Amino acid sequence: MSSSENKLPSALTAQAPIATDAATLSGRILARAHALGFERAAIVPAGRLQHADQYLEWLKEGRHGAMNYLDRHHELRVDPTKMEEGTRSVVVLLKNYYREADLLAGGLRIARYAHGDDYHDTLWARMRELAAFIHAETGADCGTRPATDTAPILERDLAALAGLGWVGKNAMLINPEIGSFSFIAEVLVNLDLEPTHQMIPDRCGTCSKCIDACPTNAIISPGVIDARRCISYLTIELRGPIPRALRPLIGDHIFGCDICQVVCPWNSKAEPSEDASFQTREVYRSLTLQKLLCFELADYVEYFSKSAIKRAKLVGLRRNAAVVIGNSADETAVELLRQRLLKDEPEPLVRGHIAWALGQLGGEGARAALEAAKQAETDAYVLEEVRAARREAALG
Repeated sequence: MSSSENKLPSALTAQAPIATDAATLSGRILARAHALGFERAAIVPAGRLQHADQYLEWLKEGRHGAMNYLDRHHELRVDPTKMEEGTRSVVVLLKNYYREADLLAGGLRIARYAHGDDYHDTLWARMRELAAFIHAETGADCGTRPATDTAPILERDLAALAGLGWVGKNAMLINPEIGSFSFIAEVLVNLDLEPTHQMIPDRCGTCSKCIDACPTNAIISPGVIDARRCISYLTIELRGPIPRALRPLIGDHIFGCDICQVVCPWNSKAEPSEDASFQTREVYRSLTLQKLLCFELADYVEYFSKSAIKRAKLVGLRRNAAVVIGNSADETAVELLRQRLLKDEPEPLVRGHIAWALGQLGGEGARAALEAAKQAETDAYVLEEVRAARREAALG
């Protein structure tokens, strides 16, 4: 989504930001939000969002890749009043999830937001409490709809409108005090609540650290991401083969990527979340790539139940593990890859990426495994990956 400056719709600019204290209804709502663990909260009148047209243009350019769900319900995404009938105000919330490291002892690099329990469950429970509080405070038939990336709405645009930050060059919402490692959530309310918003101007200035640091050049212009090149998209949302040219650039990222946030100066003083729900699960700490590559359904359920990591699916995680092993230069993994390629791996998608990994690692063992696969494999896609890997291994 573009970060270019547009004028706000007149219905929104007419609302001047005002001071809100605990004596007002809005003040009590924000106080309750903070008590529920949200680091930042604001209230804004509902209306069409300012970057609606840029979002629709982004879709037309196909930069959403295979995320076809983003190309549905256009009007709902760009206007909260269309998503829930009668919506007149939105309570927008930020929840810090920052962890100091994303690389775990066993070798898995997991985006920080996915280290603990599924944030959807955690935030939904708290938003329901906030919605119940609003009902109790107003005594009216107040319609509420809690959401956190589960409903078609441009949440970063909404949060920026609410004065909780600005959308940076990496397309992340940046709050000047707590940075960008935050979940955005919102409660839609059919009351005219006293607004508390005051938009924060873009403070990225001439900084281009996020653009320069992205290994896949996914940030094609300030505030515009081509998801088809983004490591988070490739390792989480993409269900098919990862393009070969991008596989080496994924490095050791098994699920998601935080690079554009880590290099952002506004995150230099980010404080780790003390929320128990977002602490790193102990079972993740020693999990290895080799073990993940061999996961069966029972393992997947045991490790990732009620975790955001389930979004990548079991086959996707095994595919990702093969790519990261291929990038590891760990020749001791060749025997396991050979076993999985020739005997144990049932999914063609994963076998294809295992073949690629063998081509990257090279050596006599890898070449022998690929030669055997050439003779034994029957799937056309895997055979093409084997042929490409054999060429790569011959050069190694």
